[in-house]
Amino acid sequence: MTKASPCLPALLALSASLRTARTAEGLGLRQLAHKLGISAQVLSLWETGKRAPAIEDVAHVLGFLRVSPVEYGRVMRLRQQLEDPISIETLDAGSTSQRRALEALAVRTFDWAPHVVPEPLQTPEYIRAIAQEHAAGPDDLDQAVFEHQVRQLDQDWTGHHTVLVGTAALAPAIDPQLQALRAAANLPGLVVKIVPPSVAKGIDPFTIYEGQSGAFTVALRHQDNVIFINEPDAVRSYRSTFKALERGSVTCADFRSP
Repeated sequence: MTKASPCLPALLALSASLRTARTAEGLGLRQLAHKLGISAQVLSLWETGKRAPAIEDVAHVLGFLRVSPVEYGRVMRLRQQLEDPISIETLDAGSTSQRRALEALAVRTFDWAPHVVPEPLQTPEYIRAIAQEHAAGPDDLDQAVFEHQVRQLDQDWTGHHTVLVGTAALAPAIDPQLQALRAAANLPGLVVKIVPPSVAKGIDPFTIYEGQSGAFTVALRHQDNVIFINEPDAVRSYRSTFKALERGSVTCADFRSP
């Protein structure tokens, strides 16, 4: 088994948390480094995720900046995750998005979506159909569409993205959603294809993040959390699975709804 490197999602979230804690106190990087008795270069490496600080260094920084007990515990847990090839991010309003950090770092992403069309590609009709399945009222339907449109505006489609969508994912509003996917497939840096049921056969959704040197992290999204896998052999296995799905896929233009 290949030895895992420090868990990249946790490292990026940790570095962002240290930087946020410093700026919240109105301190410049050199200012804080001087007060901590370390070099500005070392602090910069910690805040950019280029070097993992020791756990006692993290405690020192957080203690000096007088972060809240809740924030202290959250950031210290991130530091503890660095030695683990797997990390977990809870999907709640107060969590730091490790996925956002990965999306900013990756030059390519590979998304397998067997059950639900990825959020940035969903149409208003699709959102309404899903909400109606959960017996949402008219006001809730309008709110769901509005929130979705806001998130779409916040979506940054930098880099190259390959999205494979299972046919079951189209079911809530197949015709308008398929038209939207066909239009999206023409966007620069975005490849969208449809995978028939005979090819997918129970493969759960996942996203692979890849840098210049190759794939480095897999994200498995569940209802309440995202699990990040950083172990190289596991990442390669998911990459092989994605290639097999892609070989069995068809373009949006060639797909014909049942």
